[in-house]
Amino acid sequence: MQIKEYLKSHTLITDGAMGTYFDSIKTDSKQRVEEANVTNPDIIKSIHLEYIKSGAKLIRTNTFDTNLGHFDSEEKVKENITCAIEIAKQAVKESKEEVFIGASIGPIRLENDMSQADVLKEYQFICDTFLSLGVDIFVFETFAELDIIRKITAYVKEKNNAAFILTQFTVNKTGYTPKGISVARLVRECSSDEHIDAYGLNCGIGAAHLYQLLKKIEFPNDKFVSALPNASYPTLGRGEFIYSDNTEYYINKLKKIAGLGIDIIGGCCGTSPSYIKMLTDKVGEEKREKKNVASSKEEKETRIQYVQNEFIQKLERKEKVFVVELDPPFGAQVDKVMEGAYELVKANVDMITLSDSPLARPRADSVQIATKISNELDIPVMPHITCRDKNIIGLHSTILGAHINDLRNLLIITGDPVPRSDQEMISNVYDFNSIRFMKYIKEMNQEYFGHDPMYYGGALNHNLPNLDKVVERMKKKQKQGASYFLTQPIYSKEDVERIAYIKTKIDAPILCGIMPLVSYRNALFMQNEMPGIKVPDEVVALYHKDMERKEAEAVAINLSLKIAKELEPVCDGYYFMVPFQRVNLITTIMNEMRK
Repeated sequence: MQIKEYLKSHTLITDGAMGTYFDSIKTDSKQRVEEANVTNPDIIKSIHLEYIKSGAKLIRTNTFDTNLGHFDSEEKVKENITCAIEIAKQAVKESKEEVFIGASIGPIRLENDMSQADVLKEYQFICDTFLSLGVDIFVFETFAELDIIRKITAYVKEKNNAAFILTQFTVNKTGYTPKGISVARLVRECSSDEHIDAYGLNCGIGAAHLYQLLKKIEFPNDKFVSALPNASYPTLGRGEFIYSDNTEYYINKLKKIAGLGIDIIGGCCGTSPSYIKMLTDKVGEEKREKKNVASSKEEKETRIQYVQNEFIQKLERKEKVFVVELDPPFGAQVDKVMEGAYELVKANVDMITLSDSPLARPRADSVQIATKISNELDIPVMPHITCRDKNIIGLHSTILGAHINDLRNLLIITGDPVPRSDQEMISNVYDFNSIRFMKYIKEMNQEYFGHDPMYYGGALNHNLPNLDKVVERMKKKQKQGASYFLTQPIYSKEDVERIAYIKTKIDAPILCGIMPLVSYRNALFMQNEMPGIKVPDEVVALYHKDMERKEAEAVAINLSLKIAKELEPVCDGYYFMVPFQRVNLITTIMNEMRK
């Protein structure tokens, strides 16, 4: 019987974990499970047999990590796959059961010197090896993104249109892959992909959380769906991950998952043949329920009425906007920041924006200060959020908290790295760069925020040598939802010309940076110690060491007004950075510009 025919009338029960079960019974503590295909095939065959005797109708080859990340040549990869297939076939033959064999393929880790094309080529080699050995069931497991899956599944179908392809993704408790793709999007896109026969979730989370995610899903069609959760959440002991022995609890949760109409169920990390035996006993013979498939009425597109965002509307109307950046305090005193914000409200700025610990020097949290200003002064506030300081969990929580506190505008930046001198004590996180984080927020908009989304902008460094590369990066940010861009401070006609060139290449609102230089020392510092900012010698020459504060500020005002006038034909707004908390200097410049 073909696997599709079997699935029409049966719930397909797979095997459980190979790697963690192998680790629990192996004698060589240093051996990887895939290496045992060649060095110790009998133990791998015995594991397959245990799962088959426990009731598994689909066993996966011991090849999850059989790739060039773990084997040093294509010849060894091919040898390992060949041995794995032979072992699985021997186990099925000895069992005298009708059991499907699926090629297990895990994600290839992208090394620093590898391109996406290199990775795709390696997947193609792996798939070609399986195909040459007569494999027609492919199980892509624990993936975090869709792009490579689309390409490689299309490749396999081109080689063998009759092949059965199951794609499985790993998500966290909140329903997102490590690459920021939501369960809802995975379901939507996999269910509509003609090359994918079945899709689902494995690894990452336990059965209870997987059930909570799946029960909320309205499946677009009745394409086959899988669920292979971990036994539990692991703890680290003796240098290894340890999973709880909670067989009965796990199986009760999987029974509830099966009750949702899920077609393929089994186990991932921490599970063993005893789990599959109990699963077979409790679920194997039960009639499968129908999945919660969306009705045709629900599938129709509806026009969503989005909550109005005044700042975005001004940009869409081509109005010149005025945005002013304040720095949160280093300590616990916020009075000066609040006083500055109040002065900006009186000056009718369109938005206050708050930096997020620039130069990796810790300041008060930008979202917390933004919330305080927004609540007390009733003005739109845009906190900067860097990818430097928080992992995915922390960033996810930050975005949820910002939305709950009625913040709707963000500036997403990768963030200055921690100085080398501090790195022994302080770590850079960088789970995301700005583009990947934008993609993550785009998913959050779809999953959580619906008709009241987060709007976000990106940083634009117009001083990089290759402007076409700058534009290319801007377009990537636009693709991931960036609505506008804020530049570095601009001090020269050359800067203005570079912005003009960028505007010919991309249709995106650009808010041009203006940061007054308030002294000779300040000008020298900006010229020599701020990466990405260019202060020409002729600008520094406008200042001298013995200038009075009033004289220097007059130069700063005139220079800022001159730059603003030159920018007027090419910019969509102005992004003022306040030097040394001198808000009055900024309001003076804005008032002169508005005359």
